[in-house]
Amino acid sequence: MSVSPQSLEGGAPAGQVAGAIAKTADGAKYALFLLFAINLLNFFDRQLLGALGEPVRHEFGLSDTALGFLGTIFTIIYAFVGLPLGAISDRWYRNRLIAIGTAFWSLLTAATGLAQNYAQIFIARLGVGVGEATCAPAGQSLIGDLFLPNQRSKAMGVFMLGLPAGIFLAYISAGAIATKFGWRFLVCLHPGNHPGADGPAHPRAGTRRVGPRARRDQAGGRLVRIHHRALVADDVVDHHVGHFP
Repeated sequence: MSVSPQSLEGGAPAGQVAGAIAKTADGAKYALFLLFAINLLNFFDRQLLGALGEPVRHEFGLSDTALGFLGTIFTIIYAFVGLPLGAISDRWYRNRLIAIGTAFWSLLTAATGLAQNYAQIFIARLGVGVGEATCAPAGQSLIGDLFLPNQRSKAMGVFMLGLPAGIFLAYISAGAIATKFGWRFLVCLHPGNHPGADGPAHPRAGTRRVGPRARRDQAGGRLVRIHHRALVADDVVDHHVGHFP
């Protein structure tokens, strides 16, 4: 949403016009930072399974084909639902669509960490693909409204910077964290749900199977993070930039 002096004509003092433009510009920058962070989380969550492929394959006894198909099915479902979600972005509140998608893919990423067999991981990856497909069409459409034509290329570049940043963070952190705490912990990671200093010190302790109760605890911590993501994606864009149809 852009504001120009022409749009505010009708006797408004110059100071009010300048203040309105400055306020709108600040809101647009804040929203862009928010969209960048969501896009970063999008690609971070997306790449976790790829970065943790070996421990997942060993735990469930998967072949290379079965493991690779998890990435293939994600790509297929992501592409398949992208067009209808783009159409929804044209007709509905895009900030709410992003909030719902972010919460949904976070929940399904956590479900991956709670999976007991290959079928459950497969279904969870389908859900992650559906949730993450909301980010690109709705986010880019919002940027088109938030910035003037001569500012959109730079804004889009900032938004898309979340792609390499998210992939980088996933691959640089996944191995070290999974080696120490196990791959399930990383997928269900939440700051308030850390194993603590009294955790096992054995080098192979992080590869042990996590019991059902521990998995439920991890899921509870993950839901707190999902709640925060949804609030950020919906409320902040709403209140700092305005309501977008």
